[in-house]
Amino acid sequence: MIITQTPLRVSFLGGGTDFREYFLHEEGWVLSC
Repeated sequence: MIITQTPLRVSFLGGGTDFREYFLHEEGWVLSC
């Protein structure tokens, strides 16, 4: 069994770049803290 722990990420802006239709036509900006 493999157990990993990663930091919690919260995106305040952006996130649309996950969708191909979006990133083909728009710029992507993401602010994560």
